[in-house]
Amino acid sequence: MIQRFSTSSNGRGPALTAVIADWAARNPKIRRVWACEAPVPQAVAVALELQPVADSEETSAVWLANCEKWRRELQSRLHRSVDLEWLDLDEASAPNQPRPDEVRTLIYERAS
Repeated sequence: MIQRFSTSSNGRGPALTAVIADWAARNPKIRRVWACEAPVPQAVAVALELQPVADSEETSAVWLANCEKWRRELQSRLHRSVDLEWLDLDEASAPNQPRPDEVRTLIYERAS
C-alpha cells in the first residue's frame, strides 16, 4: 500500500521534502517532482516529470541518460533507498493509472 509522503524529518535535519526540492531546483532538466513513502521501510518513491528538450516534447533520452545518476544523488542526500521513476503525464492519464497527485505529494514544480 502506498502512503502519502511525510514532510517531517523528525528533528533529524531538513525535511525530506526540502532536500528533494533543493536537488530538483539545481537540475534544470527536472520540471516536477512527486514523492510518497515506499512500501519498503526507510525508502522513498520519487517520480519525476522532465522538462522537454528545446522544441521537442521527447524526454525519454534525457531519462535514460540520467536516471541512475539521479537515483544515486537522491540516495546520498536522503540517506535512504530511492525508487525513482519517470512520469510521463500523457501515460498517467490512462484510465487504469492514477494521476500523480492521487498517490503522491507534489514536492517541486519549476516556475514557467
